[in-house]
Amino acid sequence: MNAKEKVSVIGLKVQKLLNQVKSLEAELENQRQINKKQAETLSDQTKRIEILEDKNKISKLADGIQLGKQDIREVKLAINRYVREIDECLKLLNQLPNNN
Repeated sequence: MNAKEKVSVIGLKVQKLLNQVKSLEAELENQRQINKKQAETLSDQTKRIEILEDKNKISKLADGIQLGKQDIREVKLAINRYVREIDECLKLLNQLPNNN
């Protein structure tokens, strides 16, 4: 094999490697997009779970109390505390930097 043929073979191998690199870069970008979507879904589901857990706590609290006038006031105060706590958590979650 002469030098010209060797250069041609090397050129073909380089082109093949460049094509593989492009293919792998495209796959990497695709996986990054999938990862980003899954992270967003996880974040949304985590928020929903926290809200549902808080609602469940409030429901259990309300079910466990015999409601007199003073009790109603205490339940309302407890609910207001939970709502403020939830709002604060959501505020903190919204301040977190987005994952790329």
